[in-house]
Order: sequence, then structure tokens, then C-alpha cells
Amino acid sequence: MVGVTEPPPTAMPAAPGATPDAESGGRGGPSPGAGPAELLLVLDPQGHVLSVGAGAASLDGHDPAELVGRHVSLLYPPEDAASGGVARAMDAAAGLGAHREYAWRTRPDGERFWAETVVTATRDADARLFGYCVVLRDLSAHWWHERRQRAVAEVTKSVVECGPGLEVLALAARRVRESVGAETARVLALDWGDTPTVCAVDGVGDATSPGFVMPGEATLVREAVRVGRPRIFSDTDTDTDHEPSRLRAALREAGLASVMEVPLTVRDRVVGLLEVANRRGGRCFTSEDLRIVEPFTGPVGLAVDRSRAEEDLDRLGRGSLVGQDAVRQALNSVAAEAVSRTGAVCCVIYLLEPGAGLRPAGGHGGTGPLPCDQAERSVTDPVRVVMEAITTAAPVSGEFLSAVPLLCREEAVGALCCRFPRGRHPGAEDLAALQTLAVRAAATVEAQRLWAVAREQATREERRYLARELHDSLCPALYGIALSARTAREFLRRGHTGAHQSIDSVLRLTDAGLSEVRTILCRISPESLQTEGLVTALSRYVGQVRVRHAVVVEAKLSAEPDAAPEAKHALYRIAQEALHNVIRHAAARHVLLSLYTEADTVTLMITDNGVGFDTSRSFPGHLGLRSMQERAREAGGTLEVDSHLGRGTRVRVAVPARPTLAGPSAGRPPTDA
Repeated sequence: MVGVTEPPPTAMPAAPGATPDAESGGRGGPSPGAGPAELLLVLDPQGHVLSVGAGAASLDGHDPAELVGRHVSLLYPPEDAASGGVARAMDAAAGLGAHREYAWRTRPDGERFWAETVVTATRDADARLFGYCVVLRDLSAHWWHERRQRAVAEVTKSVVECGPGLEVLALAARRVRESVGAETARVLALDWGDTPTVCAVDGVGDATSPGFVMPGEATLVREAVRVGRPRIFSDTDTDTDHEPSRLRAALREAGLASVMEVPLTVRDRVVGLLEVANRRGGRCFTSEDLRIVEPFTGPVGLAVDRSRAEEDLDRLGRGSLVGQDAVRQALNSVAAEAVSRTGAVCCVIYLLEPGAGLRPAGGHGGTGPLPCDQAERSVTDPVRVVMEAITTAAPVSGEFLSAVPLLCREEAVGALCCRFPRGRHPGAEDLAALQTLAVRAAATVEAQRLWAVAREQATREERRYLARELHDSLCPALYGIALSARTAREFLRRGHTGAHQSIDSVLRLTDAGLSEVRTILCRISPESLQTEGLVTALSRYVGQVRVRHAVVVEAKLSAEPDAAPEAKHALYRIAQEALHNVIRHAAARHVLLSLYTEADTVTLMITDNGVGFDTSRSFPGHLGLRSMQERAREAGGTLEVDSHLGRGTRVRVAVPARPTLAGPSAGRPPTDA
């Protein structure tokens, strides 16, 4: 039988030349195809080496003469040997016949490597333990190869799943640095003017803010972009074809010993670079390091390209607030880039609008339909080419024209069309560039559409808000005005002298209604209750209720709560609605309104001794309770209504308070009446 001890799932071998820490980076040893080095040992029953196989020297420095006579524990890390790991392995082999495990081992200089160890017990003819045979296989290269494959797969998965752009790029920088064992790895993006900017940093200097690179670094970046292929810059560079003195000066200016710049390409266009660097005094990178980094370039390039597109959308979103001009400017910019990248004479971006047909929405080199002469129009009609690209949702190329559809959610909403000069037929590279730009143009159009939808939704929300405000404020005032007016008319008809009292009530209610209108207008404008405060507003409103309805309303208010303006407005409106319901329905003689702040909550309570009601019943057509619940929920709080027939009603609403430096409590709950 063979006992097997597998490594933990996260265990990783330390590469030769790296620190013993399992998580430290380092360049792997031999390539995966070189085959693992083996060491064969024959031990006595106590674990001392009797003989060594011929493969000892291939295990990086193990001399057979140094091993003979010494205990096999010298191959184990000190902490493993001290904890009895060697004895356990030999005991397991003695009991089962053989024991295999994957674990750390050490070389003569103390450096660790990941290895497979097979310990086999040997016995004589009488089945007595004669000793052990140990086979040690160095698996460092194999483990490092698997680790790098997992790192590439992890980055690719993050890109495919469309994770947050900066997080994906930060993950890529970290995995590249770990795979190569470098001090620093960075992801750089090139904007549309080929200006390099830092998107993510890992390792030394990882606290550096994203932004433009330093002058010395920029020289190396521009060199890699210029040649369009990976470059390794070291202080030992002797490539006279690329001005090594200038490059070495740039390295010294940046304080680096070696830099590896690997371009990130998407559709044959460089969109950024993967940069791996060691500071002065560190090791220089080799072609083996380049082979390690190259598998990362595909997914990282897509992540950088997507990040740039998201930034363009953000800029468009900020600019969309000024209307259609921002969209036209963005499309004009896309069209200008199409002309510069393909050599076209002009470019026009058409949008397909329902009922209106094609509309030129942006362009460069022409502001209307493509200016083709009569000979060109007889061969290729721009409108026909554009409509064909839109209906087929695929690029269309003629003798002079090329059109690429703008796809939003797999639906063509327009097309980007370029006219080329005579004798310059659009090729595959031109179409690839136009397709990339069409994606940007489609994103611009889609962002404008989403902005229009959001604006329409905001309009609907504002109308809903106004309807609720009018119900909560003006309806009670108009109800009182109508009631007082009817009473005054009846007094006048009968010749009673009390008509003037009802007319006075109408005037008071009219003044209250005007005040409510001013409050609504103030709420629509940026001010609201911040100018006078919630406590003052509630005190004033309670006074109005006392005078207007001859009801005993007691107010116990704490100091002004530190809450958001929206929360204060919600509390004020809920208090208004609750008192209005008391006046209309409760027939109460006493009402207590209390406001206090406790811990991180602002609480408002309205308690009356009226007739109460059954809270389990529904009240169709009455928006009061629902309005109060909506207001509390929108302020992030809760509303509770506790009522019993004949025993009054209590309305309690609690909203979050903002933390203050003065302490957790700005007031204490007042006692109930």
C-alpha cells in the first residue's frame, strides 16, 4: 500500500532565487518540458543516508559525498524536521510499505523547492526492516507552470464576467508580478492621442495614484509603442539600433535596473502596455520572463479597451446634460478618428430614426450626405450602402464606400460610412478600425438614449411628487375653505350675525394654503427646511392647528436633529398628514406631538385620545396612510401606526440620523401625556 499526502490547494512552490515564502514571487526554474530532477537515496532504519543515486547533482548542488552518512532530515525544512515530519513519513512507509507526499524540501543553501517524496520500506528475507529507499523529485517548474496557468485563467474569467474595470486591472497587475517574480507590475493605457496613463500598480510603489507616467518611464513606453512589439530594457542593453545610451539614461532617470514593456493589442491596435520592472540592483529580465507574461496580454488588452470605453461613456454622460450638442461632438470626434486611421476622404455617421429615415448625426470632412461625384454615385450609392449595412447588421464595402452598422443590443440604429479616394479601396485593416470606432459611436448613441429615458422617468417622478404634495398640503386647506364658505353662506341666508366668523376662517385657511404653496415651491427649489429648521417649522404648524381647529395640541420637541434635509422634510410632511387625520377623523380632545433624537435615530410620535380605528381594514381612495409610509421609506426609515377603537391612535416614525461629534444623543424622548 502507498500512503499519499497531498499538498493544500493553495500551496505553491517557491521558485529558485526567490524567498522561501510560499506566496512570494519568483522566476520559475527549468521550463515545464525539461522534466523534473530526481534524487535517489538509500537509508538505514534510523534514516541515515547509506548511498546516493547518480542524479543527485542534477538537484541543484546536492553532492553525493556531502549526503552520505548524514540524516535525511537535512532535506526537510527545519520546522518540519523539528515537528517529527521525517519520523512520521518513515513510520508510515514501514506500516504501509510506501508513503508519498508533496511538500517543501530544502537545498544545501537553505533554498526551498516543491517536491514529490516517495519513501519505500525495504525488508530482508525474514521481513525485518532493513532500511528505506527515498525518491525525491523536484516539481518546482511543474507547480510554477500550473500556478501561471491558473493566474491567466483567473484574469481571463474576471474579464469575461465583466468585473469592475479597475479591480480587474489591479488583479492582472498582481498576478503578472507574482508570476514573473518582479518588484513592480503596472497596467498602462494609451488614450486616443497615444498618451500613456497608469491604470493599476502592484508591488513596489503600489500606492502610487493612477495618472501620467514620469518622463523617464514615458521614454521606454514610447519606444515599445513605436516598435509595436515587446521590449526588454536593461542597464546592460547593447542594442545600438535602438540608441542604448538614450534608453539606459531613461532607466537611470526612472531608478530602474530592468523594464519589460509588452504591448496590449486589440484588433491590431495598441491600446496599452503591461509593464514589469525591477529597481536598480535587481535582476534583469530575460526572454523566459517574456514567455510568462505574454499569455496575460489578450485578456488584459480587452480589459484596458473596455475601461477606455467606460471612461468615454462617463465623459459623455457628464456632457449629455447640455443636450444634443455633446452627442454631435462625440460623433464628430469618432468620425475624425475614422478618417485619420483609414485614410478616408470623409466620414459621416447616420442614425436611423422611426418615421424620418436616415439622419446625418455627425461627421468629418462633410456635414451632410457623403459628397460623391456623379461617377462614384453611379457605382456606389451612399444611402443604399448605409441601408444595406443597417438591414443586414453587417459591414458593407463598395468600390469607394465602406459602411459599418452601429449596434445597440444587437439592433442596428445607424451606420458609420466612409468615402475613400480613387484607387484606394478599403481593406480588411480599414474595416477592423471602422468596426472598433462603430462600437464607440453606438455606445454614444445608447448613452444618449438612456439619458433621455432617465430624464423622462425623472419627469414622471416629479409629477408624482407634486401630486402627493398637493394632496398632503392644499387639500386640507381647500376642504376647510369650502366648509367655512358654506357655513358663512348659510348664516347670511338666515340673517345670523355669525357669518363674519366663518369669513375670518376662510381668510385664515387661504393664508395657510398660500403658505403651503410657498413650502412646495421651496421644496422644489434647493432650499426646504434647512433655512429655519424642523423644530421651528413644527412649532409654527402646531400653533396654526391650535388656532384653526381649537384642539389642544401639545408639542415636546428636542433640539434640532442632525438629519438629512430629505429626512426632515419627510418628518414634517408626516406630522402634517397625521395631524390632519386627527382633525378630520379622530374627534380627539388632546394631541401630543413629540420629536427626539436617540442614538442614531430621529423619532417623531403623534399620539391622540380620539376614537381610534381598526388598522387591519383598508381605506380605498384615501392616500394619507400610504403617503406617510412612502415618505418614511424614501427617507430610509420606518412608520408604525398603533390604534384601537375607543383608545386613540399613535403614529411613530423613525428615520436615520447623521452621526455627530457631540455624542450619540441630541435629546431624550419626552414622556407621554
